[in-house]
Amino acid sequence: MRILDLFCGAGLVADGLIAAGCEVIGVDIAPQPNFPGPFIQHDALTLDDRLLTWADAIWASPPCLRDTAMKSAPGAKGDAHPDLITPTRAMLRRIGRPFVIENVMRARLADPVVLCGSMFGLATVDDGTAFHLERHRKFETNWPLAAPCPCKHRKPVVGCYGSHARVRAASAGGRGTRDPWTRPHREIMAEAMGVRRPVLTAAEISQGIPPVYAEYVATQLRGHLLAARAAA
Repeated sequence: MRILDLFCGAGLVADGLIAAGCEVIGVDIAPQPNFPGPFIQHDALTLDDRLLTWADAIWASPPCLRDTAMKSAPGAKGDAHPDLITPTRAMLRRIGRPFVIENVMRARLADPVVLCGSMFGLATVDDGTAFHLERHRKFETNWPLAAPCPCKHRKPVVGCYGSHARVRAASAGGRGTRDPWTRPHREIMAEAMGVRRPVLTAAEISQGIPPVYAEYVATQLRGHLLAARAAA
């Protein structure tokens, strides 16, 4: 499958798509020197239709700053951030290719499927303790996508955000608790997220999703495309 990865960042989605056997071109308005394949620096919302229709399917992960739990934190702009989901959805519907829009839990997606790290057994082990990744994300598609299973949450939970691996449960003392790690934050984050490229920074990891999410979605997408072609 040929897939355009819009708002691609450093390419954690692309890692999963490539693992599923896809040919991927990344597009982002900012330079992404660590993207793992062909990359175009461009505003994803103003791409030429010839590139959009080159793809068998399009993945889009618009920046979610207006919808994150941290949007009201000191220095954050909150609702002043632009809504990029609405124009992205309009563009993808106009192009008519199968698409995936991925975003955070507070994002206003249409009939989304939710994936969680517990569905894939994602975790990191440090000093003999397993810390489990949840990292819920929504996926809106214009084709039938199903979650692999219900969430299977286990404690303690590790969070990967702000370039750090965090344990912030109230039972662990809340935000004021010192992190328990005996290893660097970047190493903990990469292990918990299933990220295998050592070139990626902690900041880049904290901005992405576990590649296995994209690999799972791409595998279902391949089945959908094959069925559609057979029916045609």
